[in-house]
Amino acid sequence: MAESDEQYDALGAIYERAKHIPTGLAERATLLSAVGDLRGRSVLDVACGTGFYARLFHDLGAVRVAGVDSAGEMIGYAKHVEEREPRGITFEQHDATALPVLGEFDVVTAVWLLGYADDVPALDAMIGNLKANLAPGGRLVVLVPNPDADWDLLGQYGRYGYEITRTGPPAVKQPVTVHVLGDPPFDFDSFYWERGVFDGALTRAGLVEVARQPTVTPDDDRGEEFWGPLRQSPSFAVFTAVRGES
Repeated sequence: MAESDEQYDALGAIYERAKHIPTGLAERATLLSAVGDLRGRSVLDVACGTGFYARLFHDLGAVRVAGVDSAGEMIGYAKHVEEREPRGITFEQHDATALPVLGEFDVVTAVWLLGYADDVPALDAMIGNLKANLAPGGRLVVLVPNPDADWDLLGQYGRYGYEITRTGPPAVKQPVTVHVLGDPPFDFDSFYWERGVFDGALTRAGLVEVARQPTVTPDDDRGEEFWGPLRQSPSFAVFTAVRGES
């Protein structure tokens, strides 16, 4: 557990670096396209990590932002930044499998959360908890590992800042190791689920207007030759759904 400003800053520098590599820029652009205009809105960011997106949501005009994560060290860092740069964001430690109702939010986000569900029943429970925090008519936005990934293209992902290696045989829940390049490099485990699992779970939860969002890449001078393979097979997918009015 980080205990000093220097340790917290080092923690944030490592984990937030992945938000600035090329695939992280595409992740951010796609997620923000999905959440839409946040001015005057309330947002709950579940699995908020260091609070990167929670802070961004506030800066884009959300009037109430809350972040939750199961990792005490991540919440500690998020609170550390909030104390240093006050925005009025609240951060609490909760596991998504036992997430209480913290309020009725216009938007609930979950970035890289659902892929870590133990199994399909656990996935359903997580989504039920996310839905319970949505106001009627509110939008759920989840970013998950791409269920349609082309593994040959993912094998070329070094150009986008990290490498993905399958660590087990093909399965409904495919384990992988993600190696983030840089100084220092670091690894984390993830899981790629089969096509239809995530959108099926959103539909079973009673959410409506379930849709996958188009992948958005930065409009910069690297052009189509660089960004084309990422759009063809991104490492992530973003799904949106709406809680009905009743």
